[in-house]
Amino acid sequence: MSDVVTSKPDVHDMVVVHRTFRQSSAELPELVRGLRPGDTARAQLVVEAVRFMLMGLEAHHVSEDEFLWPRLSARTTPHAEAIARMEEQHHRLEELVTLVRGALDGLAADPRPSVCEQVAAQLTELGTVLTAHMDEEENTILPLAADHLSVAEWEELGEISLAKLEKKHLLRAFSALMAVATPEEQRAILAKAPLPARVLWRLTGRRSHARWEARLRGA
Repeated sequence: MSDVVTSKPDVHDMVVVHRTFRQSSAELPELVRGLRPGDTARAQLVVEAVRFMLMGLEAHHVSEDEFLWPRLSARTTPHAEAIARMEEQHHRLEELVTLVRGALDGLAADPRPSVCEQVAAQLTELGTVLTAHMDEEENTILPLAADHLSVAEWEELGEISLAKLEKKHLLRAFSALMAVATPEEQRAILAKAPLPARVLWRLTGRRSHARWEARLRGA
């Protein structure tokens, strides 16, 4: 395959995916800090939201580790340092995710202030590192992907990421993506989505996601 593909993939969909992580990274620390001692029902709800974000982040990053970095490394030698930096950032993010996960059971069982502050601080650090990583990826890596990956390869990257999610979470993940997308972005996402996903989102996904978000925010 030549270094430059003739038909460029639309890599903007990753910007929308990143937007879901940006939103969660900004909101989750404050939701954790807002937990009251003894309110384990509320704590379990917030912990579930944290676990969902971490699960999506892991699926997203593992697909890049397995598929995206090897291809870009082979095709964009002058940018080896940038790609290596992406991989290093993933390792740091994995460490932070492990720290957060290790504290979630304790938070769900006993949301006392010291535990809430510990988890909120860990989530804040995770969000800071993740945001810097996504900024660099959008500015440096996505243009490389557009120039050096085929449309089919870009679509395969998305399929690999989705395959790493449990099926029971797919509609929720799709609905979360649609919730942060602009109308134009929604149309682009729906145009590429399988028919069952489009139908389920319109029938139940949109409303169920809105209900979940309202519960999470205490509305």
